Formats: sequence, C-alpha cells, structure tokens
Amino acid sequence: MEREIEVKLLGLDVEKIENQLINLGAKLIAKEYQENTTIDSTVNPISNNTEGYLRIRYTKDLINKKEYMYLTFKEQITNKRVRENIEHTTEISNREEMINILKLLGYNIYDTGYKNRVSYIYKNARFDIDKWDENTYPYPYIEVESESESELYKLLKELNIAKEAVSTLSIAELKNSLKK
Repeated sequence: MEREIEVKLLGLDVEKIENQLINLGAKLIAKEYQENTTIDSTVNPISNNTEGYLRIRYTKDLINKKEYMYLTFKEQITNKRVRENIEHTTEISNREEMINILKLLGYNIYDTGYKNRVSYIYKNARFDIDKWDENTYPYPYIEVESESESELYKLLKELNIAKEAVSTLSIAELKNSLKK
C-alpha cells in the first residue's frame, strides 16, 4: 500500500519544462512504455462502492530492459487541490489469466491505453512526462507527485507553473472531457 499526492500539469510545453528540470539538476529515473487497462463492472460498478479504479499495468523498462506487470486498485482519498490516493498493488505474471479471473467475478469492462513515460526526480518530487496514444489522450502532460501538498505547490511556484495548468483529473476524466 502506497500513499500518493499528485497533480497533472496540462496545456504546457512539456519539452520546455523537461529542459528546465534537467537544467535544475533533475535526475532521470525511468523511460518506460506502458499498457494500462482499467477494469470495471456493469453489474457492480466500482464507483458504487468507493471512489477509485482497478488497473492492470504492463511496463517495459526501456533503460534496464525489464518488464513488469501489476494489478492496482487506486483508492481516491481527495481531489481538491491535489489528487490523493492510496494504491493497493500486487505484481502479477499472467495478464490473460488475471483478466479471466476478473471476468469470472463479473468485471466485464476493459479499456486499454498505451503511453510512453519519462520520469525525473527533483527535490524529492517525481515528474512523469506522459504521452498517451491518440485514442486515449492526444496531449502530453506532466504528472507531479510529492510527499505533501505544500511541497508540491512550492515546487510548482519555483517552476513558474500557472495555477490554470494544474489539474486533479484522472486520465479517465481527461479522456471523457474530450468526448464533450
């Protein structure tokens, strides 16, 4: 179980922010290709029981040449000024069998998105630059995760990030916003 405090930075020149982070001494920690499958049920939707979502994430680590797969339930605590979640995660080895088990339990909604992620650490905060496939979300953004809300907003101020660029929307909410 892991607690995370994060926001997304939308509508910015992500290359400019990435260069700014590099110039400030941010350390590259990951380059990944990911396949993210969110899972739900028409009979017993997750939203009826809790705020959050269930996901299978396949990750190909492009630096270390390794592959990982995790089943995660993200339990949303708040999404006011930051998005705060508790992540319940376990590694899995067989995606198809995990999906078969979930289908037997009544989970019949599967939505897969593909993205490339480059991640940096700067002042104990993680900056993930996400570029999804066109069908999921066509605009690159930066996700910033910090140990506290105050530290996160202090870093955004240091980087001169406008408040209008800060979002607490999930990727599902961003994707749905494009349909409107």
